[in-house]
Amino acid sequence: MTETLARPGFADAGFGRLERMVVLSAVAFVLLLVAAGAISGGHGALAAARSVPASIFAAMLGLASFNYVCRALRWLLFSRALGIDVPPALNALFYVAGFAMTTTPGKLGEALRLWLLRRSHGCRYGDTVGLLIADRLWDAIAMSVVLCVSVAWQAAYLWVSLAAAAIVAGVTLVCLNPSLLLAAVGFAAGAAPGRRRMFATWRRTLRKLRRLARPDIFGIGLILGVAGWFAEGLSLYVLLHALGVPIAAMPCVFIFAFSMIVGAISVLPGGLGSTEATMAGLLALQGVPLPTAILATALVRLTTLWFAVGLGFLALPLAMRAAARSAGLAPVTA
Repeated sequence: MTETLARPGFADAGFGRLERMVVLSAVAFVLLLVAAGAISGGHGALAAARSVPASIFAAMLGLASFNYVCRALRWLLFSRALGIDVPPALNALFYVAGFAMTTTPGKLGEALRLWLLRRSHGCRYGDTVGLLIADRLWDAIAMSVVLCVSVAWQAAYLWVSLAAAAIVAGVTLVCLNPSLLLAAVGFAAGAAPGRRRMFATWRRTLRKLRRLARPDIFGIGLILGVAGWFAEGLSLYVLLHALGVPIAAMPCVFIFAFSMIVGAISVLPGGLGSTEATMAGLLALQGVPLPTAILATALVRLTTLWFAVGLGFLALPLAMRAAARSAGLAPVTA
C-alpha cells in the first residue's frame, strides 16, 4: 500500500513537539549557567571570556566540526554496509539535520534521520533502525576507548580505566557476535509468545547488524568515532590553555569524555545538567577556580553540543526540501 507523498507524518505530528523540547532545553541551559554563575560569584569570568581570542573559538569549532565529519563518514559507511542505497551527499545532509534533535530526551528525536530516509527513498524503518542503533553503539564504544586512553595518564582514576575497559570489551564482544543477542531475543520470544511480531522485527534488525561485525567495517567505524570524540575533547584543553589554566591535554580529554558518558547515562536531554555539573566539578578537583571551571564548561558546551544543534537547524530545511524532491522518484511504501 502506497502512502500519499503529502502525508504529514513525522513533520506535523511530532516535529513541532520536538522543536519545543529543543527550545526548552536551550532555555534550561541558559538558566543553569546564570544560576551557576551567580552562586559562584563569577563576575570576573565574563571578562575572562571576552579575553579569549577569536582564533581559539575558531579552533574549538574546527575540532567539533572534525568530530561531526568523522561521525557522518561512519554513518555513510554503515549505510552502505546495511544496503541503504541513498546518495552519500544527501544521506550526510540527513545526518547533520538530525543534530537539531540532539537535546531531545535520550536523543530520540534524532530518529528524524530515519524519517528523512523513508520520506525521500522509501527506506523502511525496519531496515534503517539498525543504522540508528549502530550510531549510538559505536559512539559508546568510541567514547569508552577515549576514556581508557586518556585516563591511563592518571593513576588516581585507575578504577575508572578498568571499568571503562571492561565496558569496551563487553560491548565489543556483543558487536562482533550478534548471535548472542539473537539467542537472547529468541529466548524472550519464547517467553512472551504474544509479542512474536515485535521480536521478529528485532531478529531482522540484529541479522542486518551482523554485517557491521566484519572486522574492516567495525574497525574503520571505531577509528572514525575515536578520532572524532578525541578531537572534540581537545577543545577543552585548547580553551583552558587560552584561559591560562595549566592542565595537560590528556586530563582534559578524560574530563570531557567522562562528563559526556555521565550525561549519556542520565538520559537527560543532551545530558543537560549532569554533563555540565560533572565537567565543572572535575575541573574544580583539578584545582581550577570554580568561576573559571563554570566558564570553561559553558564555552565547551556552546562550541560542541549547541554548535551541533545549530548546524542541525541550518541543515534541516535543506534536508526537508531535498527529501520532498526525492520523494517523487521514490514513493514511501508501508
